[in-house]
Amino acid sequence: MKSVLALTALLATLSLCNLTDKSKQGNNSNAAVPTTTQAQNEQQKSEPQNRVELTVELMKIESVITTASYAGDISTLASYVADDYSGTTVDGKTQNKNQLLSSTKPDTITKSWKITDGQVVSSNEDSAVLNYTQQQTLKDGRTFSARVTDTFVKRDGRWLVKSEQATLMR
Repeated sequence: MKSVLALTALLATLSLCNLTDKSKQGNNSNAAVPTTTQAQNEQQKSEPQNRVELTVELMKIESVITTASYAGDISTLASYVADDYSGTTVDGKTQNKNQLLSSTKPDTITKSWKITDGQVVSSNEDSAVLNYTQQQTLKDGRTFSARVTDTFVKRDGRWLVKSEQATLMR
């Protein structure tokens, strides 16, 4: 909500600046001269929409990856993980792609899981950083939550996880 208000205030300020610039151009109000401010306005209007779309796309990938991981589906998991992957688990262990895949087995202790609160915190055309929360409920009723940060890279037109950092929430 704060970001929407900040964006609105920024757009209003830029709009006022643009009106000031037009009044300095003279009395020709029909002149359609694009200004740097107008170009920035257009970019800022499209940026939140693009970020929302990217968040949805990456969260879908996270769901596929998580489902594959819990099912022990190594081939699906491998197809979404970059060859130069580096991950840090909630217990502080680091692993590369081969270690991740070799440790992937069907999960027999988890009752349910969900991923929520996805937010792209930075992105460009070939990389993105996604934060989200993953909750896991075990068959014995215990629950755990972790804050996860994944860095994605776009290779051959596909988003792949290049790195992951998971931190247990207490």
